[in-house]
Amino acid sequence: MSSTPTTPPTFTIDRPRLEDVPAIARIHVDGWRVAYSHLLAGEQWFGQQAVDRRTTQWTSWLTPGTPAHDQGIYRIGRDAEGTPIGLAASWPPREKQPVRGRELSILYIEEAWFGSGLGRALAESVLDGGPASVWVAEENPRARRFYEKLGFTPDGAARVEEQLGNIRDIRMVR
Repeated sequence: MSSTPTTPPTFTIDRPRLEDVPAIARIHVDGWRVAYSHLLAGEQWFGQQAVDRRTTQWTSWLTPGTPAHDQGIYRIGRDAEGTPIGLAASWPPREKQPVRGRELSILYIEEAWFGSGLGRALAESVLDGGPASVWVAEENPRARRFYEKLGFTPDGAARVEEQLGNIRDIRMVR
C-alpha cells in the first residue's frame, strides 16, 4: 500500500486592498477569538459589533493619506484562489522609549492555515527580517512559542491592557 504525498497548501503574500476589508475584518475578529476567548467574552470582542469595529479600523488603515496608512506596513495572505486567509501589520512602536524601530502590531491567520508557514511569511513580510518588538498576551503560550520560533525573546517588559479586560501583555524582542 503506497501513500500519496500531500502537497503543501499554497499561498501568496501581497498588499491588501480596500475591497479586502470585509474579509480582513472577519479574519481579525476570528483571530481574536482563537487567541483570547479564554480571556475575554462577549459580542464586543467576537460578534458582529467586533466585525463592524474592525471594518472601520481597516478601512481607515488602508485608506491612503491617513496617518496609520502612511506609517504602517500591511500584508495579506491569500490562498490559491486569491481568498484572504491571513493578515499582518507593522507600525512604529507606540511606546515613549521604544526598544526597536518596528513593532509587529497585528498577525492573524485562519486556523486551517496554522503550521503552513503562512504566519512566518506574513510576519517577515512586514518586518523584512529586521529587529522588532511584539506585545503578546502572557496567557497565550501558543503565540509566545510561535514568536520564539521567529527569534523573539521576552525582555522583561510587561503592561496590563485595562481596556481589554486587564490582559497582561509581555514584550518580546529580536
